[in-house]
Amino acid sequence: MTTRGLLILCVLVALLGWFALGSFTYHNPPDALNRLIALAILWLTLLATFLPLVYVVNLRLSESDILPRAARQSALIALFLMLCVWLRMIRALNWANAILMLSLFIMTEVLLSTR
Repeated sequence: MTTRGLLILCVLVALLGWFALGSFTYHNPPDALNRLIALAILWLTLLATFLPLVYVVNLRLSESDILPRAARQSALIALFLMLCVWLRMIRALNWANAILMLSLFIMTEVLLSTR
């Protein structure tokens, strides 16, 4: 599959994911299993949403190995946001936790990009 086809597929998956997440949270009560399912849908949707955006940024800034780097960065962004949502669900999210997690994800990306 070409890069253009993959990016178009990501946009379609993102649109479908946002619709599925809204429909799922509207029609199901917020019990423990449904929250985990909603978080899984959220991660996939955020990944598909951020992949084209991060790809365009990396296309401008980088010269080689763009798609794997964009996929990794999109996965880290989606994981960070999903963890923030999960911590908010259990009422454990505060500024200190968010900044600490953000710094850990930034350090992870720096270490992975230098090798």
